[in-house]
Amino acid sequence: MNPDPNYERLREIGWRRPLTEAEQAELQEWLAAHPECQSDAEAEAALNQALAKLPDAPMPSNFTARVLQAVGQETQATERATRAVAGAWWRRFIPRLAVTTLIVGIAGFAYWHHQVEKQEELVRAAKNLATVDPAALEDFEVIRHLSQADEGLLSLSDDLLSLN
Repeated sequence: MNPDPNYERLREIGWRRPLTEAEQAELQEWLAAHPECQSDAEAEAALNQALAKLPDAPMPSNFTARVLQAVGQETQATERATRAVAGAWWRRFIPRLAVTTLIVGIAGFAYWHHQVEKQEELVRAAKNLATVDPAALEDFEVIRHLSQADEGLLSLSDDLLSLN
């Protein structure tokens, strides 16, 4: 069950000081509407009364110095955490940069190697063409016409196969 905010407010006030007459009346009115919380409210009131009877703990003579020391340590810890976070960005950036550089380097090398292979292939083809007998080049027109005839025969065979 989610308690009513007014009931929670009255409970918290009861922790700090005794309730006034108006606050006590407001609490009794709320408890009349919610009898299931009556036992909890009585236990809370008894606990508050028992705690109020306890003597205050003696204050050590160096209390102020200890508080200021704790505040100083907390401030230093916060500053160290801030510096660690601010300085950590490059620690994450350098490995990523290294991996990216490696990938780009490998890709660049692969592209360069591919270009060299293509160039060497073109050189080999040019050398082969230079060693061809000029008489073979005279028959080039005949060979070209034969390849066009082959294409016509292929299309004709496709038409014959589609008839079956």
